[in-house]
Amino acid sequence: MEAGSCEHRTMGERFLGIDFSGAAAPWTPRCAKPTVWIAAVEDDVLIDLRPVQALGGEGAPFDRLVGLLKAGDFRAAGIDAPCSLPARHMPTAGHAALLKTVSMMPSAADRPFPRGADLVGLAHSIAPLETAKPARQTEAVWQKKGVNVRSTLWNGARGGAPFTAACLTLLARAERPVWPWSAGAGIIVEAFPAGQLKAWSLPYAKYAGAEGGAVRQLIVAALRRRLSIKPAFRKLMTDGPDALDAVLASFGARAAAKGRLAEPLPDRWRTEGAIAVHD
Repeated sequence: MEAGSCEHRTMGERFLGIDFSGAAAPWTPRCAKPTVWIAAVEDDVLIDLRPVQALGGEGAPFDRLVGLLKAGDFRAAGIDAPCSLPARHMPTAGHAALLKTVSMMPSAADRPFPRGADLVGLAHSIAPLETAKPARQTEAVWQKKGVNVRSTLWNGARGGAPFTAACLTLLARAERPVWPWSAGAGIIVEAFPAGQLKAWSLPYAKYAGAEGGAVRQLIVAALRRRLSIKPAFRKLMTDGPDALDAVLASFGARAAAKGRLAEPLPDRWRTEGAIAVHD
């Protein structure tokens, strides 16, 4: 999968799925246990699945992912990370202004994007935090369904703020249209693998780690009814949750592009954005 392209195919629409991270180690050139993965699906076939370190192109892994998205050689790309903030903490000029502001923030010394604490500071400068874990409307939908959702502005244990800071930086640098504010070809979409599994009545918790292997096997078996997946890719998906989440994220991309949403757009989507989960 070269930057700006996937394994070459001549027919069909291409959808990408990206399992993401806001930590420093997953973006290093050499990572013993990669956690950032990119899946490419075309004609209901999983045509590529690899860690970000294996992307073609030049520069560091984060730069290569920017290049892949910037080229726009896809119908839609789903990222398992927040693409916006709660309405109370959004700039009055909207999402584009948020991306511009984040793009001007200095990167941390150990990663190519600001730290979660920096993003929390930005949000607080717009409006004081009323709670430690504010939720966007789109996140509250899945919380009510019993799915764990990381708050975009929680910077504690397993917080979503680092993810959000990393994702907003990626969006700003890739300069692609972002759904639901934009539609058409080459859009970037906020996906949610756990929500996707919930929508399909599949196990959506405790499928990580070695103890989750049996659950991952069950999920992969169910996915094979939706996608053609060669044995090597099936092994990657059953060996670890990150490769699996990348494939699941591609369905969020497809849901947004084709209008096959499991949940309608929330009332505040124009300000806060929305999570896309396939029906």
